[in-house]
Amino acid sequence: MIRTSLIALTGILLTMILASQANALTLTNLDGADHRLEINEGGDETVTHEVVVGPEETLDDLCQEGCTIGLNGGEQQSFEGYEKVFIEDGRFVIGE
Repeated sequence: MIRTSLIALTGILLTMILASQANALTLTNLDGADHRLEINEGGDETVTHEVVVGPEETLDDLCQEGCTIGLNGGEQQSFEGYEKVFIEDGRFVIGE
């Protein structure tokens, strides 16, 4: 009985972990230069943080509940939080 409960609990935890990872934005810099990102997350209480993403670097688990990302103080784009996004030629490109 205890063993069955532990197996069920383990399955539930794995499902939750995989589901949370599936609902997070992944961003990859395909350019040969660093890019500074300003990420604004949250609803009523917006949290802003800056991140530098290097050449060929990938950032995982961003914007789990949606966000707006500014690129190098210029282009801004809103995301739902599940996309695969690339920076290519200094612009955002949504992947599949």
